[in-house]
Amino acid sequence: MNVAVRFALAGIGVLAAGAVAQTAEPAQPLAPASMVEALKVKEVGLAEIDTSHIKLSVDLNLTATQSVTMESLRIGSLHLNGLPVFAAPLNQEIVLKKGVPTALPPLYVTVLFRDLHTVEPLKRMIQNQSVKIEGQVVAGVRLNMVEKLALHTQHPTVDITLSQEVPAVLGISMLERTVALTTLGLIDSGLQATSSAGQLVPGRPAWLRNLDAAAPANLYAVESSYALTQAGANFPVVSLSLGFRVASGKIVTSAESEAPWKYDAEFLGAVQSGSAKLVKSSPEIQLRPLLPGDPLRLSAKDFTVEMRGTVEGDNLIAVSGDKHGKIQLLRRATPNSLALLTLTPSPASTVVPPASTVTPPTPAVAPSASPDAVSPKPAGLTAATAAVVAQDSWPEVAVFRLREDAATKKPSVELLTMAAHRDGKSIQLSDPVDAAVFGSPIVTPDGVIGFVQDEQAGAFLPGDLLAPAAVPAPASVPAPVPAPDSGVAR
Repeated sequence: MNVAVRFALAGIGVLAAGAVAQTAEPAQPLAPASMVEALKVKEVGLAEIDTSHIKLSVDLNLTATQSVTMESLRIGSLHLNGLPVFAAPLNQEIVLKKGVPTALPPLYVTVLFRDLHTVEPLKRMIQNQSVKIEGQVVAGVRLNMVEKLALHTQHPTVDITLSQEVPAVLGISMLERTVALTTLGLIDSGLQATSSAGQLVPGRPAWLRNLDAAAPANLYAVESSYALTQAGANFPVVSLSLGFRVASGKIVTSAESEAPWKYDAEFLGAVQSGSAKLVKSSPEIQLRPLLPGDPLRLSAKDFTVEMRGTVEGDNLIAVSGDKHGKIQLLRRATPNSLALLTLTPSPASTVVPPASTVTPPTPAVAPSASPDAVSPKPAGLTAATAAVVAQDSWPEVAVFRLREDAATKKPSVELLTMAAHRDGKSIQLSDPVDAAVFGSPIVTPDGVIGFVQDEQAGAFLPGDLLAPAAVPAPASVPAPVPAPDSGVAR
């Protein structure tokens, strides 16, 4: 099992205004070593199955090398017998005791048959009563300020590569397994009938394949960094999010990227109380492309930053030792707040794709003689129109989860789909996501409507970044019909 550990900083107590908390005694900084002794997938169980979907539960046992509180858990790039699936993240606190195996709450995986090319991996799982499960487990853990500073991040996580053959508990009787196999057989027959009729085999829709093709040229890892000094030592801190390019060429990302410490109660309290000092001129933003190329830096004037909207805040009281004071903690999910990055024109820029790959913006579902055709990468993701943004709900939207190779730091993304609906001035996602999705575009079949701000909410794109409404074709005026000849000479 390969385990990579990535961490950051925390330490003072912060409570809502009028409340008080005392700072815990600082622990010794952790060495960048494994915090997980063992992670075992106990079993995969069948929760639901009908003619539209199958829902599976994934049960895990985790043994830690030291006592720690886990705050979240997600499995990225999850595959069951090679079939890519999505598991909703687990967002709850779980206390792990050193050396004691702990059963985690189940993670649930829902597979919609309409999105599949084949059900063979699922049939094999039921027939063999076992399944090969592969993915990248990322667990968020709670550390104190000293530990986070030593590990250079605000959001400490433990990354674990998962690859195991595990039991599949899919019904206690042969009859239940037979019913499940019969259901999958009907689905398989439907897929084959559709294929033999010359129609597109169900699977990922064309708009999602187009979006996947456009992503590498138009998505960026936005790396925000700054440095704090504490007890005479200098500690750089790094925060990652996503950004995306729209048709105008501008890059949209979350407002948090401009000053991430202002969105973290411990960090902001430490800076304002004086227990840690922000190093002057240390804040930096880097744009790291998914395509090969050098990163762009704000300090090198490779781009400019324009803050849009007013970020809302919550008034808190921070307590550090015998000091306390009011702080205003900025809120991630603030409607209309974002950072808009404008690239400095440069013919030598390595981030902008070659001219041969740039095409005029196209709809998320491009018209094509073949429904299976994938459009070339567009010059910026296509925004939706105001009419699409004005809808109350969107049955299917796509977002991206950022991944970073532990060794090379090369960014990549995986595409996730879910539903979304309007919640006043915000977008509410049907499924919770994790911090690796923050800053991702929220894309409908008709284009981008907004971006992800926190675990379940997003902001709409401002009006000037939306696509113009389609101009209706002028109504045709019929030519006048000549009067019939009366036969009278004139």
